[in-house]
Amino acid sequence: MIDFAIVFSSAHAIISFLGMTFNLLLAYLALFQTPRVIKSYSTLIVNFAITDFFACMFDFFVQQRLIPTGLTLAYVSNGYCSRFGPRTCYVAYSLMLHFLSHSLWSLLLSFSYRYYILFKPAPTRKTLVIILCVIYIPSLFQWVSFLWAQDDPEELREILHEAFPSYNLTGHTVTGTSNILCFSALYTILHMTIPITPVYICILILRRKIIARLSFQGVNITKDTKNLHSQLLMALAYQAVIPGFYLFSIASYAIGQFGIYNHPALEYFTFSSFLLIPFLSPLASFIFVTPYRKFIKHSFFKMANVEPGETSSTPQNYTSHIHVIG
Repeated sequence: MIDFAIVFSSAHAIISFLGMTFNLLLAYLALFQTPRVIKSYSTLIVNFAITDFFACMFDFFVQQRLIPTGLTLAYVSNGYCSRFGPRTCYVAYSLMLHFLSHSLWSLLLSFSYRYYILFKPAPTRKTLVIILCVIYIPSLFQWVSFLWAQDDPEELREILHEAFPSYNLTGHTVTGTSNILCFSALYTILHMTIPITPVYICILILRRKIIARLSFQGVNITKDTKNLHSQLLMALAYQAVIPGFYLFSIASYAIGQFGIYNHPALEYFTFSSFLLIPFLSPLASFIFVTPYRKFIKHSFFKMANVEPGETSSTPQNYTSHIHVIG
């Protein structure tokens, strides 16, 4: 018989560690290897990297299994947080959730930024930091309010034992909410699920408008600058597909919450899908943004003592700016 706890914990340990490593590298590249023409945009890249790094870190610390039944939502923590008790696991879990929700809003902001600077000068880093703080407020409120949704672990154990007598939760750290209709729990559930569809619609609209604008003859953009914009757009388009894992997570949660089907594999799958989002997201910049890709490639060849197959005799100049002809 498959021990889902061992399989789940091993997979999360590997993926979350790689995710943390990738996002630390992305933060370094954004701070020190970003071309001047997108220097202000690096603020958003750093925001992505930090958000996804902590999402991976808290996932590694918690390694959550979600068990919905009726109006009860219980969590079984398999990570290191279990050594510190239920409260620590619950707080860490709520932090992980709020980083995942902030990542979704950050993605919408990134597309909005790419569209905005095709018409207006790029905003300063200070302005972007202020905007990031504003869009962070709903996620911050989610974290704070969700802290009040924790109920007595023993009460949750009794509910789970009655609903699933075959589940052996002895020795496991159990947390959760006995009635998800309370505001603190319901706000978190709605904030983690409802915005996905409208955000995706906005992203698709913005992406189409950006492509149309870059193709418009009235926009005077140097070749290097236009290429860099196209690279960032490809990276964002890739990142826009990644949160589709949200849909798999929500589907697995809904199947259990509405009593359609309950199984340990499905309960573990919910947060396994979530983890893939911060793990895969930084790869978009590594693959599609040429300065970052070249740096990684050069560093790899240097560590391997291998000469790269082709080198550029003159560095590309990315100091050009965008001018929109009226």
